[in-house]
Amino acid sequence: MIGIDTCFLIDLYWEDSPRNKNAHSLFEQISKDESTELGIYYNCFNEFLHVITDSRRFENPFTMQEAISVIDFWCDIKQVNVLYPTDTSFKRTLAWLNMYNLGRNRINDTQMAACYLSNGIYSIITANPKDFEVFKMFDLKDYR
Repeated sequence: MIGIDTCFLIDLYWEDSPRNKNAHSLFEQISKDESTELGIYYNCFNEFLHVITDSRRFENPFTMQEAISVIDFWCDIKQVNVLYPTDTSFKRTLAWLNMYNLGRNRINDTQMAACYLSNGIYSIITANPKDFEVFKMFDLKDYR
């Protein structure tokens, strides 16, 4: 299973993103292989909603309804597993925040990584590999 970072979803749907074409190419490549399963940490959808509907970031932001339709689409894909924190992943998050001396701006990415690891995910699609490099256990698929 491959984990997806929020930036990948945003780049797929934000047509003016400089990474849009690369995100689409990677998505098409993954979609062709029906045996490839994807994991999406549930909070990626919350972050996606927050960012893609922000009129300060985008000239033509998505409406809330459009963004929710995108999330519904992803939740209906047979190969996609929406993942939620467990006691184990939560404790791992706290341990990693402490062990790596990470601050409050790193909470969401750390919790995502802990959840992915708890679900046997060692590969993450991201345009921000530095967010996960500190953990030294993930194959980071940078599509930039």
